[in-house]
Amino acid sequence: MSTNNWIWSDQYQDYYYVTYDEYNNPVYHWLKQTEMRPRQDSGSQQSHASNMAQMPDPAPPQFRSLTGAIQGTPQTGWYDLLDSSYRMRTGSEAESFFVLGRVFAMLYSETAGETSHPHASDQAYTVVRFNEKVHTNIRRFVVLQNNHGFVYACPIGTYAGRGTLKKGCFPWEHAIVYLSGTDPATCYLPGEYEGGMVKHPIEIIPVDASIRLRPESRIRFGKMYPIEKNVKVKDIGQVHPSHLSKLLKYWNERDQPSAAQYAYPAENASVPQLSSLY
Repeated sequence: MSTNNWIWSDQYQDYYYVTYDEYNNPVYHWLKQTEMRPRQDSGSQQSHASNMAQMPDPAPPQFRSLTGAIQGTPQTGWYDLLDSSYRMRTGSEAESFFVLGRVFAMLYSETAGETSHPHASDQAYTVVRFNEKVHTNIRRFVVLQNNHGFVYACPIGTYAGRGTLKKGCFPWEHAIVYLSGTDPATCYLPGEYEGGMVKHPIEIIPVDASIRLRPESRIRFGKMYPIEKNVKVKDIGQVHPSHLSKLLKYWNERDQPSAAQYAYPAENASVPQLSSLY
């Protein structure tokens, strides 16, 4: 291919060009990756295209009509422009990544309003092109169901550090989520268990030692999002194998709440001891 077709990326310090697959999805080819591949002789049956990283299969057309659907942005490349630790998985990676219990993070950015006055040290704000400020949130999810081209996932949030004590929250549709090595009993905020958050905590095995999760983090089983597999994500870890059954149980009960699930604990109830949770 002529070098006139290559595009230079300042961020990644590499040339790339774009082709399109049979579904008209862009496929990005990086020069350094091409140069590092072993040279093929003319008799090889392996095509040049087979060496290129392929994007995940697209979600079906009806995906976009699903409530709360989160679409990927493959047209902007493999890596998030604000943080390259968030990246799109290749087609083969996506099949092993988006599995039951996978916990991942996404960046969600929106233009900061003119009335916003972020503190200078507020890393949630980033100055991008044309000196425009963008507010970026980290959104975390856990995969509950794998589908062709997309998954259903439940959100994980802290509700601004207030847990399920935040006004409007339904404690009974939430559960604590914590990293291995943390005592989940220390993650309850005063009044949460008494207020109805009686689901057992869910343990996450972090992908590496750099992962952090605030103690106020809660899975909301009453809300789910369809998410395309071509989104740019960061791996957080996986739900502990011994906790997958209750993860599924709580999710399957989301539309069939039992009377006990909506009943408040007795007035003298207290946060359960760790040994009584399992």
